[in-house]
Amino acid sequence: MRFYLALASAAPDGAAPIPEHVVAAARALAQRVLPVPPQTLRHTAWQAPRHNIALLAWTNEPEHEWLPEPLAATRDESGEGVLGYSGYLADPASLRALLDLGGDADPGPLVDRTGGAFGVFRATPAGVDAVTTITRNDPVYYTERSRLHVVGNRAALVHLVARAAEDGPDARLPPTPEYDIPPMQALVRHGFYLTDHTPFRGTTTLTECATLRIRDGVARTAARDLPTPEPAPRGRRARRERVRALADALLESVEPVRRHDEAISLSLTGGRDSRLVAAVLHAAKIPFRATTRGFDDHPDVVLARRICERLGVADHRVQAPELDGDDAVLAEHPLPRTARLVRMTEGMNSAFENVIAPGEFLVEARLSGSGGEALRGGWLNDQQSLDREGLLKKFNTITRAQTPLMTPQAKAEGDRLYTAYTEEFDELTVGLDRMFLRFRSGRWLPGSRTATLIGYCMYHPFLDHRVRWEAMRLSPDWRWSEEVVFQLLTHLAPDLARLPVADRPWRFDQRRMLNPLRRRARRRRHALKARTTAGGFDWRRKLSADYVAPMRERILDTPELFELVDKGRIEELLHQDPVSRPQQVWHLYSMAVLLSDEWLSPAPPADEHAERIRIPIR
Repeated sequence: MRFYLALASAAPDGAAPIPEHVVAAARALAQRVLPVPPQTLRHTAWQAPRHNIALLAWTNEPEHEWLPEPLAATRDESGEGVLGYSGYLADPASLRALLDLGGDADPGPLVDRTGGAFGVFRATPAGVDAVTTITRNDPVYYTERSRLHVVGNRAALVHLVARAAEDGPDARLPPTPEYDIPPMQALVRHGFYLTDHTPFRGTTTLTECATLRIRDGVARTAARDLPTPEPAPRGRRARRERVRALADALLESVEPVRRHDEAISLSLTGGRDSRLVAAVLHAAKIPFRATTRGFDDHPDVVLARRICERLGVADHRVQAPELDGDDAVLAEHPLPRTARLVRMTEGMNSAFENVIAPGEFLVEARLSGSGGEALRGGWLNDQQSLDREGLLKKFNTITRAQTPLMTPQAKAEGDRLYTAYTEEFDELTVGLDRMFLRFRSGRWLPGSRTATLIGYCMYHPFLDHRVRWEAMRLSPDWRWSEEVVFQLLTHLAPDLARLPVADRPWRFDQRRMLNPLRRRARRRRHALKARTTAGGFDWRRKLSADYVAPMRERILDTPELFELVDKGRIEELLHQDPVSRPQQVWHLYSMAVLLSDEWLSPAPPADEHAERIRIPIR
C-alpha cells in the first residue's frame, strides 16, 4: 500500500516554509504508526521550491512493473509537482490524464470518470489537492495546527505530525495521541463512525466525492454531486437492458486482474456478492481459485462448492475453525486479535470484524465481494418493506442503537444525529442509501480494505468508481428488491442464478407468483441454512465466560468509556454467560485497547497472550 502525507503552510499568504523539524518528525512517526514492518517501507518526498508545500510518501510494495512508484512527476502552470494515488487504476494508462491535468483544475471530476478504486494526492508549487471518490474507501484525513495544514490517508500520522508542529523543534516526538471521546459513542453502538470524526482530537475525514484544495494558505472543500437515482424501468426487457450497463462496468472493473496469470484468489461465500464477482470473472474468462471459511455443512461452504462445480473451478480451499474435540472451537486470545485490528484500522473498527495483518506484500491478485450491499439497497437491505414507519425505525436503529447502555450525553448525541439525518433527506429511501454510502461504505469498509491493500494486489469490483456510479443511478427501491443483482447473475452466469442462496431467499421471490414455471424456479433457488448447530456457529457471537474474562478487566479499567456507557449496566453485561450483547463487548474492548496506546507498538503482544481460548459450540 502507498501512504501519503501532504504539508502546506497555513500562513496568510501560504508562503512560510515548512519547519524542518516537522518533516523530520513525519519521517520518524511514519516508522512508528504505519501498520507495516518498518523495514519493509520505502520513502520518497517532494518539496516546492519555496519549501512551503511538501508531499511525502511511503510504500511497502516492492519495485515491480505492475506497481506504480508512490510519486509521479506532473507539471502545471506554476511549475513541476507530483501526484500519487492509493488503491489501483483499472487501466494504468489513465495516470497520464491525471498527470496532465492543469493545476487550476479540480482533479475530482476526472477521478470520478476513471476506472479503478483509488484516491489522489497532488502537490504543486500552487498548492495541494486531496480527492475522495464516491466510495470514500481511500480516505483523506486532515487537520490544521500551528499555521500548518496536514493531510494524509492515515489519521494517526496526520494527527501526530500536526502535534509535533505545535510542540515546536525542541520538544520530543508526541508519545501518544490526544483522543476525542464524545464522538466515539457511535463506536459503542456499531463499531464504526456515523460522523466524519476520527479517534484523534482535531482530525477529521473528508466526505465522499470531495476535493480538499489548499491554495495561498487556505483550505477549502469542493464537493461534487452524487448520481441522481432514476426510476426503475418498466417491463422485464427494459430492466434487463438497464442492468446491462452495470454488467459492462463490472466486466471492465476486473480487467486489471487479467495481467495476473496465476495466484488469482476469490474469497467466496454462499451469498450474493462474492457469487456475483465469481460470475463476472467467469464471464470475463479469467480463471481463479476460491477460498471459503466455515465448517463443512455451513451454507457458505456447501454453496461455494456448488458454485465452483458449476463454473469449473478446480481449486477450492476451505478453512475450517480450529476445533477442540467435537463441542468447542479454539479462538485466538482477544488481546493480539484486537491490537492487530486497532493498529490496522486506527481504532475506527471493532475487533468483532476479521482483519488480516500481512507481514509482507505479495504480488498476487485477491478479490472479494466487499461493497456489494450497495447493489442491494445498502441500509435498505434488511427492511421487510419500505413504508415510512419502517424507514424511520431504521434511522432510529442506526443513530440510537443500544440506548439502554448509554450515558445521558451519548443518548443526546444519538438524538441529535437522528434529527439531523431524518431532516436532511426528503426521500427516506434515498436518505438511507446515501447514509450507507457515507458511513457503512465510507467509514466501516476502509479499515479492512487497508489491510488487504497492505498485503496483496487487492481488487474490489464493487468499489470501482464506474461500477458504484452506475449502481447509485439505479432506484434504491429497485436495488432493494434484489432483482438487479439477480439479473446481473442471469446475464453473466445463468447457472449461478439458479442455485440456492445462503440464509434467506431473494427478496423478489417473496412476491406472489401465478406462473407455475416461475414458482418452480423459485423452489430451486431456495434459501439454504446450516443443518447443525456447529455448522452455523459463529464464536464471535457466542462469547464464553472464559473468553470475556480478559476483556472484562480491560474494559472496566478504562474510565474514559464510562463517559459514553453506564458502568453498572456494562458490569452486568460482562458477567453474563454467554453475553447477550457480544458485539458491544467487542466494541468496548476495542476502544479500551485503542485508549491504552498499546496498539502503537509494532511489536506483537507478549507471549502469554498467544494461547487459544476454548469456546463451547452452542
